Amino acid sequence: MASNVDPVEAPEPSHSGRLLLRMPRTLHAELAARSDAEGVSLNQFIVAALARTVSQAPASGPDAPAQARVPRTLRLALVANAIVVALAAGTAIALILFAWH
Repeated sequence: MASNVDPVEAPEPSHSGRLLLRMPRTLHAELAARSDAEGVSLNQFIVAALARTVSQAPASGPDAPAQARVPRTLRLALVANAIVVALAAGTAIALILFAWH
């Protein structure tokens, strides 16, 4: 039997806003202690933490920016490489000037 719903115009799935989540007891206890310390419910604390994490997460997928965060070791390697290239260029210029005179 054919469906009456056009696949291009399929409705968005609806979410109830409810989620059953299993986690280690130690994590549950730590989250509860932190929510108590902040004076909010455990639910409010977890929702806020998830919202912060999602808003800080780099985008992924086909529309994501091509350059995400560059790892620190790669940045250090690039800086070191730039310094070495600059020193080599300076040395080459000095040798050319010395040979010219």
